[in-house]
Amino acid sequence: MSIDEATSLMDLPSPILFEILSRLPPTTLLYFKNVSKSFLNLTLDSEFLKLSRSTSPASIIINQFSSYETCSTDTLKLLKFEDEDTHSYCHDPKLDLDLQHYFPIDPFWMVGSVHGFVCFNYFPDYVETIYILNPRTREYIILPEAGGIREWPNDVMYSFGFDPVKFKYKVVRIYQEEIYDDNTSYYKSKCQVYTIGKGYWRNAGHVMFSFMPYGVNLYAKIHWLVYDAKGNESICSFDLENELFESFPTAPMYNKKRYWYSRSLGVFGRCLCVCDNYADTHFEVWVMKEYGITSSWVKEIVINISPECNDWLGNEIVYMLKVFEDGEVLFLWRDDFLFLHHPVKKTLKKLDVCAGNILASSHVSSSFSLKSFEGEVVNVF
Repeated sequence: MSIDEATSLMDLPSPILFEILSRLPPTTLLYFKNVSKSFLNLTLDSEFLKLSRSTSPASIIINQFSSYETCSTDTLKLLKFEDEDTHSYCHDPKLDLDLQHYFPIDPFWMVGSVHGFVCFNYFPDYVETIYILNPRTREYIILPEAGGIREWPNDVMYSFGFDPVKFKYKVVRIYQEEIYDDNTSYYKSKCQVYTIGKGYWRNAGHVMFSFMPYGVNLYAKIHWLVYDAKGNESICSFDLENELFESFPTAPMYNKKRYWYSRSLGVFGRCLCVCDNYADTHFEVWVMKEYGITSSWVKEIVINISPECNDWLGNEIVYMLKVFEDGEVLFLWRDDFLFLHHPVKKTLKKLDVCAGNILASSHVSSSFSLKSFEGEVVNVF
């Protein structure tokens, strides 16, 4: 590749550029660093090279949170799936982390996982505590408190993401304040951002939406399902580089009379998707084939709810976790269990992994040290 070609490539939008660069071998990345000064803005240091060298497939990390009903404690489990026809998984109980043993608090709620770092929140008596933890290095940091008290009817949502342009890890806090006006109520959602290594929260504007939990990362943006004052559903994104919001229409088939808790946002390959489990007869997945293009929504998966699975599949929220190379999909039903579905073979299989009270996320184990972030107090457990 010539210098002119390398320079023209740098003019691409940063999310697309990062997707291209993350798939290149380290030798090519070093070439880019040598021929293009602007490439230095991507902070192509040893940490980025480590990331590009990672060939380990994404595992699924499970946070089984404490429950008096099941007598479970806050535990982290790691599932490794084989990308073959059977998609068998490996779970070594010896690698489980009993978080309650090291952190005498409960429950721990997993926000998400990025490059081996896992974000958790903890809400005792309206006081919020946010942890960033690397299960492999046993390091963690505790973020300072943000403004805005989480007290009913106000609510707080957290998400965790990565800015590939400035090589910054960011925790995004959405503080939802309910406002009453002329016998009606609506939410004003204020955004705060914490950049790992900076040591403080920053305000990043607000939007007039009510947010669903669990934002999903795609193209260096965090996305949520949101609702306006009239109950209309849309998708709201937050750009992790320029820290701006934008919104666009959601998948078809939503109406205000339907229960919002039967729909969730996910990622299908490199596309946004909406899992819709409102109907009594079937569960469906809509995929946005072209990012941000409303007309590109396609109904990709339909699972007919047979009598034998009606007692565990219908009418509850379902989250998409992983799409295998052969098209089979791994889902999380509510916070109870994982299941596999193959759209072509029409197979449906529950996985006997955990007995309820679980959150799950894609996860790539790494040895990145939190000590590389200056200004953070790093603890070891």
